[in-house]
Amino acid sequence: MRITSFTIFNQVTRSLQENLRKMGIYSDRLTSGKRINKPSDDVSGMSNAMDYKVNLNEIEQYKRNINDALGQLEFTDTIMSSVFVQIDAAMGLTTQASNGVMTPEGRASIAVEVSNLRDEVIRLSQTTFKGRYIFSGYKTDTMPFDDSFAYQGNSGEINVLIDRDSTMAVNIPGDEAFSVGGETIMEILDNLTAALEDTSSDPVTIRDTISAFLTQLDNAIDQISNVRANVGAKIKRLEDQQSSLDDRNLSYNTLLSNAQDTDIADTVSEIAKIQVALESLRASGSKVISQSLLDYLR
Repeated sequence: MRITSFTIFNQVTRSLQENLRKMGIYSDRLTSGKRINKPSDDVSGMSNAMDYKVNLNEIEQYKRNINDALGQLEFTDTIMSSVFVQIDAAMGLTTQASNGVMTPEGRASIAVEVSNLRDEVIRLSQTTFKGRYIFSGYKTDTMPFDDSFAYQGNSGEINVLIDRDSTMAVNIPGDEAFSVGGETIMEILDNLTAALEDTSSDPVTIRDTISAFLTQLDNAIDQISNVRANVGAKIKRLEDQQSSLDDRNLSYNTLLSNAQDTDIADTVSEIAKIQVALESLRASGSKVISQSLLDYLR
């Protein structure tokens, strides 16, 4: 079969078009930094990249949940630490007041201090975080305790998703945080205040009554310590989960980069090869066209 100049010209043209197409692809990769800019570039790679992105988005949501949970739990621990300080102060005052030689005036002075501690515990129990009461269970818009120290919330735990199949309660209901042996800490302090203000009973009875509160206050301190230990364990678990999510985030980002990012050195090398091929085709095309013109002139 005779190969005409026209046939050669068509082959050169097709080669030019193909190399220009490749040049466009590699130029896009170099400009965008991405190996995959549309699904047709690599259907399987695009599918993998989308899967990695879904996982990365999930991880980011879990990390946001954990950050919010850590904020509330750390704040809760701060509040319970303050409650502990109030009870510890009440313990010291009660020890002082249980001394048999304490005068009624001295006990009255201590009663004022204990009532102030009670009021501070009430204030702490009413703490809000981001506009919500943290000790009311699910009833975050309801004040946890009323004026008679009765619990107005519920025992509901507010759970947040910290992984695909893992949740954690980020609140401590007030009936757990502030209750000791069927009484609230505020009730204990209020009853202690009344005992300190008592002037009608004999000194021995007053002394024994006040001394009995030491056990209740000690139990309250134990309860607060248990609550703080529970909160601390939750914080530790969240921090461990946060670290695990950071590791997974790095792994998925590496996989995503491998799936879609451009190898700059390889891309530049391919562009250089295509430029050489285009220059060669240009020279070949020019020669074919020149030869065709000469044949025509003859």
